[in-house]
Amino acid sequence: MKCSQCGTKNDPNSKFCKECGTVLAGPAGGETLTSISELYGKEVEVIFFIENYTGKISGIVNPTEDQVGRYRQGILQKVVIENPANNEPDENIGAVLTFIRQSKEYLGEAYNESHYRNFSTVELKKEYLKLFERILREKSKRSEPKPTPPAPPEKK
Repeated sequence: MKCSQCGTKNDPNSKFCKECGTVLAGPAGGETLTSISELYGKEVEVIFFIENYTGKISGIVNPTEDQVGRYRQGILQKVVIENPANNEPDENIGAVLTFIRQSKEYLGEAYNESHYRNFSTVELKKEYLKLFERILREKSKRSEPKPTPPAPPEKK
């Protein structure tokens, strides 16, 4: 935690600055967070980086200056924590994307998941419904009996 008086970096649990002795503010400007729900709507900094050994993307919330320095190749982002109740927790975006991919494959079209990254769940469902209607039309075309050509005239 950085001292607001002299700028010295202190341990996050410290009550006083190790350099000048100023009383340090607690988490989030003196507020004590008592439950996770109090984080909703708050803006935090997150540094995203790729782990050396596993290659997985990881992140550190509200990183210290030391951590920012250690992960120089990382990306530091400000993120607002949204309430999951506003994000339709009963919907699984992955399942909708799977249906879209399968629909595209059936129709013989290319599927590019990055095209759908910024779609909301509602928009993804609308896209899937459009594809579903197209599939129904395509299925009916494929199942229609093809007209049989007339038989060639018989030779006598």
